[in-house]
Amino acid sequence: MITVKEIARLAGVSAKTAERALSGVTKDKRRDARERADRVRKIAESHGYRPSELALSLRRGRVQSIGFMVDILTDQFLSAATEIIMDEAEKQKYRVLLQVVRFDRRQTLESLKLLLASGMEGIITSCCSDQLPPSLSHTLALQKFPFFTLCGRSSYDFSSAAPDYSQALPQAVKTLARKGHKRITLCLFAGKDADNLQNKKIFIKSCRLCNVEGDFRIHDDLHQAACLAEQRLPAVILYGKYSMRVYQDRCSELSLHPDVVGIYNEWTLASALNFPLHGIILEQAENAVRAAVRQVLSQIKGSSGIQHISTPARFIKGNELRTLKISDLTNQRLLEYQ
Repeated sequence: MITVKEIARLAGVSAKTAERALSGVTKDKRRDARERADRVRKIAESHGYRPSELALSLRRGRVQSIGFMVDILTDQFLSAATEIIMDEAEKQKYRVLLQVVRFDRRQTLESLKLLLASGMEGIITSCCSDQLPPSLSHTLALQKFPFFTLCGRSSYDFSSAAPDYSQALPQAVKTLARKGHKRITLCLFAGKDADNLQNKKIFIKSCRLCNVEGDFRIHDDLHQAACLAEQRLPAVILYGKYSMRVYQDRCSELSLHPDVVGIYNEWTLASALNFPLHGIILEQAENAVRAAVRQVLSQIKGSSGIQHISTPARFIKGNELRTLKISDLTNQRLLEYQ
């Protein structure tokens, strides 16, 4: 491969001038300087020269990369989120360094240290607050490091994203109440304390307005979803596609037919069609993930501070589910919103 010195000789400039031109840090506004830089780049391109990304990062003083610390990649939401993060970052000439931590606190700590040691300018994570290392997380928050938690508001002072159920949840409650139910159960997943508390308030208020009893619960494993079915509850709003599968399977075994509303996003929506649901609360996950990347990059550039992003969910009645357009990850958008 051709060297920088050879490119400089062919362009008739010094090696130092060629290095500056190829690194993209030439800031001289003089016409002759711009012409020299253009000449160097054209010669390099014609000879197939590609500068070292590491060398460019050292010269610029930044790696032009962000980290994504994800629990697993076999989950529909997290695998899709990973692809969307890479797509959105690429639009702004950023790369993504991926770390898979498998819900393990020790692995989370080691991965976070690795991302920081690698010079990542910002980090996005799917991990809940109780999985993050307290001391290091507290330090990053004090330093205003660009850190974003995807799965709900963090207990640390980080930017975050969470679905807004303030419109969809009351509609779900009203739909079940109109079927004559006097008691409705909402079951959300553990690990999102701040968001769960907010949604509990919305739920209880909605039940009160519909003159029904609100039964709010938190579950933290799939076994509890099976136990929920065994309690023979007549009306349930349940979060999580895996929990829904376990819950519905157990209901079938017991010959139960409760009225159920599920909570999904556009990436998990297809699995909702497998069950006789009376409606779903649909989160706009793609919007939240893209907004997370834009927020982190904006914070890196110093044009914004910490932000908490709420994306409104919407309620869809059961008889409208099959009218929704569902496509795969090859499309720019997975589901068209009205």
